[in-house]
Amino acid sequence: MKYFIIALINSVYGILLLATLSRETAGFYLVIFIGLVLTILGFIGLGLWFWKTICSGKSCDQSTVLKNWFQVAKSIDVLLVIGLLFRSFVLQPFLVEGNSMEPNYHNKEFLLVDRITYEFRKPNRGEVIIFRFPKNPSEDYIKRIIGLPGDNIKIENSQVFINNVLSSENYLSPGTQTDIDASTSNSLNTTLKQGEYFVLGDNRNASSDSREWGTVPEKNIIGRTWFVVFPIKNFGKINNPQISFNNDFILSSLVNTKSFIN
Repeated sequence: MKYFIIALINSVYGILLLATLSRETAGFYLVIFIGLVLTILGFIGLGLWFWKTICSGKSCDQSTVLKNWFQVAKSIDVLLVIGLLFRSFVLQPFLVEGNSMEPNYHNKEFLLVDRITYEFRKPNRGEVIIFRFPKNPSEDYIKRIIGLPGDNIKIENSQVFINNVLSSENYLSPGTQTDIDASTSNSLNTTLKQGEYFVLGDNRNASSDSREWGTVPEKNIIGRTWFVVFPIKNFGKINNPQISFNNDFILSSLVNTKSFIN
């Protein structure tokens, strides 16, 4: 009976994978391959089990073949379980949709997301994260962290100020401006609570982010971008730059503060 159960599980799971697959699925071709392997493996096992069950006589004995099939199926299933656990807790595939993170991330770019680092430390400013959209947790978003818990974020005159200091974001395209919806306000000024992160897209004119729908709760963060798998020209480890600050602005602020105190 164990042969029948394993064969049935493999075939049903393989069919379900193929039936629910869409072109938007991260790792589309890999999922197709896994689905086909499981389906074929399951049907072979079912065929051998039924043959052994209904056929009688020495010439019909398929015990050895069935045992060999079982060993192969068990090995493949163990590898898949390990892979699923690895995907759930260590690295997860992610497919970029849209151009909100250009010029650094592109539509249909296939990434691996590091899920384990944030188990040991908090996210850093400047890191690009994947998170469950606060307004609809069934959707995953990709954005860059600008503000950390406790930070004051101000957007004024198309510039981003962090704790009253002008930020310098050299990963943005030259001339990029950070605007807000002029119909609602001329500026944005918010102080983040504990467990809240302020995120922006690198393509500021084509990004739905914290300017529009607010902060990201820490519990919604899945992980940080770690590796580009496809396209091949971008293949490699991702380096997340730290946000720097405008030294001239800092110096100016110190001078103005000193003058005020005097």
